[in-house]
Amino acid sequence: MKAKVRIFVSYCHANAVHRAKLQVHLAQLERDEVETWFDGRMEAGDKLSTEISRKLRAADIFVALMSPEYIASHWCQLEYKRAMGRRAKGSMRVVVVVVRPCAWKDTGASELKVLPHDGRTVSDWRSMDHAFANVAEGIKGTVKAVRASLAQASLVRPAKTGRSTVSPKVKKPPVAAGGIPKAAAKARSGVGSTKARQSARNRAAR
Repeated sequence: MKAKVRIFVSYCHANAVHRAKLQVHLAQLERDEVETWFDGRMEAGDKLSTEISRKLRAADIFVALMSPEYIASHWCQLEYKRAMGRRAKGSMRVVVVVVRPCAWKDTGASELKVLPHDGRTVSDWRSMDHAFANVAEGIKGTVKAVRASLAQASLVRPAKTGRSTVSPKVKKPPVAAGGIPKAAAKARSGVGSTKARQSARNRAAR
């Protein structure tokens, strides 16, 4: 069974159309044990900061839909910086999708995997579908890499066992005075008393 991979999609609501198109193109991955989450899937009454923090901690991949609005958004930048912190610790992969021309290189994304291919902005493609089909392929490759890492981690993790490695204690026989085992001492005592009774009967018969 394939390991489940969780994707956190971070976007500005001004780019909701791009987020929706991405979701459509990731539908096949979602049938393959991949979960994509964005704040539009929050239930009524959920606390925004608490739910986002929980999903962000659980995610394996962070996808940022980068745009001028995303860079200008205080909340989007908080999510992005938190994801970059997890990436620095090796616990998350960060993918940047450049949806519109913006200063994405100034966000520290120059070292990241940038989609569509070669960082060509989504708006520069012939159609949004062509652009996000390319984005989905790139994310699919990242999912594959995450699964390979999870499989490797499971191999090096020490196996748990319920058996004890301590040798069972062997009970020593009780020892009588003089260092002689009690069983042996009792046997000797029995032999000696038998010989004494036989000698007494022989003397009485004389």
